[in-house]
Amino acid sequence: RYKSVTGKDPFEVVTDCQTRCIGENVTGTGLPLSLPTGSGFHSLQGSLTWLFPSDPAVFFGNLSYLHNFKRSNVERLVRNNIREPLGELEPGAIIGFNFGMGLALNDKASLSLGYDHSTIGRMKQNGRNVPGSVRTQLGTLLLGYSYRLNEKRSLSIAVGAGVTRDTPDVSLTVRMPLSF
Repeated sequence: RYKSVTGKDPFEVVTDCQTRCIGENVTGTGLPLSLPTGSGFHSLQGSLTWLFPSDPAVFFGNLSYLHNFKRSNVERLVRNNIREPLGELEPGAIIGFNFGMGLALNDKASLSLGYDHSTIGRMKQNGRNVPGSVRTQLGTLLLGYSYRLNEKRSLSIAVGAGVTRDTPDVSLTVRMPLSF
């Protein structure tokens, strides 16, 4: 899977700094005044998935690696339309895995139980680790339910419980996949 630079990246969004956000004479926190809609980096991800049917259950797992490509001559936009040079930035890679089980209740309904984990590497600036940048662990325990509405549509609901410090405590996902 390839991800391009789309939307407004974090370096195009104005921060709360007056003239600079790093180094001496800092004039703000560096927080954005509006939300970016993209990451600002090209990425390439490979993954390997396995399925093991054992009626009425299906066991599954996935292992993935996402590489973010570094960017040179990056500048951050601060107030008063001033650009602060950041140099070369390289976000950390992401190693992920998940595993679980889907259990068919009947020909239309199923339950799923799984675990999803991602390890995000440290950000580098000009070849050095960014101060305050840490390796982040994101782990979520997932419980889901899916119901096939008809031949072309299903409704899936999943509740996630964060099991690591940096993961949201609770998440709710509702999906309606369509087949053509």
